[in-house]
This record gives sequence, C-alpha cells and structure tokens, in this order.
Amino acid sequence: MDFQLTDEQLRWRDIARDFVEQVIRPDVLRRDRLPTAAERIPWDWIRAADELGLRTLGVSREFGGAEVDIMTMCIVGEELGVGDLGFAVIMDQCWKTAHLFKDAMTEEQQQRFIPPFVADSEATTAIGITEEDVGSDHQGYHDTPEIALHMSAERDGDDYVLNGTKRYISNGSMAKLYFIVARTDMTKNLSEGGAVFVIPHDTPGFRVGFFHEKSSQRLATNGTFHLENCRVPASNLLVGEGMLSELRSKYLPGSKAEAAATVLGVGRAAYEYALEYAKNRVQGGKPIIEHQAVALMLGRMAMLLDASRLQIWKAAWLADRHHSDARVHGLLAKVNASEVAFEVCRLSAEVLGGASIMYEHPVEKYMRDAASFLHSDGTNQICLLRAMRAIGSQDGTDLYGF
Repeated sequence: MDFQLTDEQLRWRDIARDFVEQVIRPDVLRRDRLPTAAERIPWDWIRAADELGLRTLGVSREFGGAEVDIMTMCIVGEELGVGDLGFAVIMDQCWKTAHLFKDAMTEEQQQRFIPPFVADSEATTAIGITEEDVGSDHQGYHDTPEIALHMSAERDGDDYVLNGTKRYISNGSMAKLYFIVARTDMTKNLSEGGAVFVIPHDTPGFRVGFFHEKSSQRLATNGTFHLENCRVPASNLLVGEGMLSELRSKYLPGSKAEAAATVLGVGRAAYEYALEYAKNRVQGGKPIIEHQAVALMLGRMAMLLDASRLQIWKAAWLADRHHSDARVHGLLAKVNASEVAFEVCRLSAEVLGGASIMYEHPVEKYMRDAASFLHSDGTNQICLLRAMRAIGSQDGTDLYGF
C-alpha cells in the first residue's frame, strides 16, 4: 500500500495551493459579504483558474484539457475548498461534467460541445435535476412514476420539446452549458423514463431565472431556470432515453468523492486557523495550545480530517479503477467528510471561543459553508440509505477492503 503522491499530483496540488494563497485568501472574506449573488460571482477567479488549467482539469487532452484522474481531482478539490468552498464547487461542477464529455458523449457531440467550452475562459457547466417538488427523490433511492420531476421532453420529429423549471442548481443561472434531466415518459419510473439533454445557455426557449440568496457557498450560485417550448435536437440526447441510472453509475463513478474532498478542505481550513490561533493566544500564562482541553480538541480535529481524507482517497482509487464498490465508498466518503468538516468547524469555534463569531476571523464562514454539505450533493440520510441498499444486496465483504 503506497500513499506517495505522483509528481503530477503534487504539481497540481501545488498549483491549486498557490492559487488559494495568491488569489483567493486575500479577498475571499470581503467577497463573501457582498450583498447579492450576482456581484459575488468570481468571474476573475474563474478566468485566472482557466489560465492555470484548473477549469478544464478533467477535459481530455485531445481537446486541450489536463485529463487528470479522479484522485487528482480530489486532491485539487480539497486545496480549493481550503480557500473557498463556493469556488471549489464551481470548479467541481465543471469536473463532474468533464466525465460526461469524455465517456458519455458521442464523437459528434464532443466535437460540437467541448471546443466552445474549452475556448471560453468563463464557461462553466451545470447539471439540472432538482425541481420544486423533487429533491431527494431524484437521488435514486425511491424510483416510481409518481416522483414529481415535471420537466418534460416530448419527441417531435428530429427534436425534443422541453418544458419545465429547475431550481437550486449549482452554477444554475451562470453556466454556458447545461446537462438537464427531463422525462420522456411520465408513466415510467424516473430511472426508465428520464433522460439527459445537453443544452447550451443560448438555446431558444431556455430562460434564466433568479439566484437563490443563501448563507453558505456564497461565491457559488444556486439558480433557477425555465425551459419553455425549448426545442432541442435529438442529437443532444446523452446516451439515450431511459439511461438516467446508467449515466450516474457508469459515467460519474467518482462524483461523490470529488464533492467530499471540497468540503474536507473547509474542515482543514478551520483546523489550520484554530491551530495557529491556539499557538498565539495566551491565557493562564501560556499559549492555549498548552492547555489540555484545547490540545485535545485540536488532536481530535487532526484525527478526523486524516481519517476522512484516507476514505476519500480510497473511494477515488476505486473509481479510477472502475471497481464495482466505488459508488458505495463514494457515498460513505461524502457523508463522513461533511460530518467531519462540520464537527471540525464546531471544534474550531470552541478553540476561538467568543472570537469565533467575530467577522475578523473566518471561523463563522467556515461553519456556514460546512453546514451546506450535510444536504448538498444528496442529503446524508439518503446517501446512507443508498449505500446500505447496495451493501444489503451483496455479502458486503469487499466494502471493507480492496
């Protein structure tokens, strides 16, 4: 068992780490407190990340991307999460869809959609699933015709006509390219009657709605958008009708691990800040790190972060090798990382005491950001239920080893 990172992984880690120190940290707290979502969108950071290759980290080399593996995305995602979770989520949405670019698209689709995305330094992608009446239901644990995903796609000659509204979508009102789930048959289970369409933002009938104002991930947007008699060529259909489950399981094997890594970065940032604070804050005649009560909290934080990181890396390692247990390990890693990050942020607040709620310290921001991932990318409860359904369907022996 070798935990040594490759030279390439170390190079990308250092690129991301330098980006955080030079670009994100100096201005992130000010930007986080800007009043409206639209003015918080970090377009300049997105352009700067593009220059370094971070925006197109998962895109195939054939089209100008870095084409790194899932493990490397997790390493970079954690580093960006240390700087700002919202920005890490913006990038991670692009990395998730890069898997679809590479593995789910036909050659003709790749030639149409990837070059414009790579060429536009501000282009981001979004996955549109959630609607007003469907949140956890689209995660796959429940699968009945009654699931209230109302976005419809009706075949009309060589096109599909889409109608409906999506909400809470990451990058939802700022992306240039959307992967949108609609139902081609309302009488079937979502897995069998759902389909994914690739839709550029300037498609007639596609209309951006509004940004949801929120307390977490404030530099990332969650938006609404509407499709009103939006005519999409049948050639924009990804994989085929009724392939929603396969798209998730086959073409997005590492998405949960990638998401887990970004929120782990928030926990790490909180720990590192609390550690430095404890070294410099003097009470009782000595730095508070020398008080056992504080040292025990810091030790617990270090232990939790390290264990969660190893779990994420294992999930990523399995996903990179297309192991059948990768999905389960990804689900477990996402749940654990979000809960670890939240607990570490809470302990960081304990170390700072009353200072933790003051705006001159970033701990209150870390707490807000970490809280979002208890329900982001699937609620933890649904993720655990999905994992246990998979574990219960087999003997489970492979889930605790390699």
